Amino acid sequence: MEQSFAYEKKQNEICILRCYGTSGSIKIPEELEGLPVTELSAYAFAQEMEAEPENTSGLPCICGSKLEELYLPCTIVRLGRYIFYNCIQFRKFSLYSNLAFMGAGAFTGCENLCELELRQLEGKSCLREILQDLKQKVTVECYQGFHTAEDKKQAVREGQSQREAVGNSKGNLLYRLVYPEFFEEAVENTPARIISTQTHGMGIQYRNTFRNTQVVFQEYDQLFETGKHNIELENIVEMTCARLRYPYELDVCAKQAYAQWLSEHLEEGAQYFLEQEDMENLRWLAQEFVTEEMQANQMLGMAKECRKPEAVSMLMDVKHERFPGKKKRFTL
Repeated sequence: MEQSFAYEKKQNEICILRCYGTSGSIKIPEELEGLPVTELSAYAFAQEMEAEPENTSGLPCICGSKLEELYLPCTIVRLGRYIFYNCIQFRKFSLYSNLAFMGAGAFTGCENLCELELRQLEGKSCLREILQDLKQKVTVECYQGFHTAEDKKQAVREGQSQREAVGNSKGNLLYRLVYPEFFEEAVENTPARIISTQTHGMGIQYRNTFRNTQVVFQEYDQLFETGKHNIELENIVEMTCARLRYPYELDVCAKQAYAQWLSEHLEEGAQYFLEQEDMENLRWLAQEFVTEEMQANQMLGMAKECRKPEAVSMLMDVKHERFPGKKKRFTL
């Protein structure tokens, strides 16, 4: 993947102005000319910007609808205003939790941004601020960066700089959370000549389950009792699978509630994962929630009806694992 960058130096730091490349997937480097890359400028990925920098790379500018994925290093702490303005194909954003500043309107027009990959470091997290700007359904995958000061010292003892160790270590997946959509409506009070904004959808309630910038998992899980009646079924399927597969700070009561719902909607869950061609979750669902051979046969029938040969093969393997046939015995 060939990439190039237009940038400027600011007090021994680098601010990237534009990105050029042959792919819509951009990976920002930690350093340029031996200086840390700490900022992306205003309108860096917008189709147009006030003063277009000179492109000496010969590569096309990755902006507007050309941007699809963006991966930031731990050195980035500032994003300029309207940085992703109308990036309508932008769908995956990978970043560290130590992002300290985002300019106004950063995600304006990013209606297809549905995947956040967060690498959690110590201290304040930027997650809630980003989610508040994204009204569509968003799936967050959080990986552990450095957890304690001892982890940092260990990385140095192993011969890595702190920045290198953070940048090179993705860590284990801590949790996966699904945040459903919400929308805002402007309502006019004609006699008072006042326009107020009303928010609809439980997505905003899920986005408010934070304290001191950190997710409060108990509050997130408590919303399920109401959410399962008010959120689209496919979102509930994803939410329950995410919490059960990665049960970070999941208490017993919440686990039982998620599992009971998924057991009662096993067919709908299987159908959804077949349509999405999500073999990973489909296999997990079959292994964890199919308790009778009849259910396994039903899933197989659904896969055959959908003409998904990969799913049929996988479900046959799971069926044989879960319900091995009795071996025939021959008497001579």
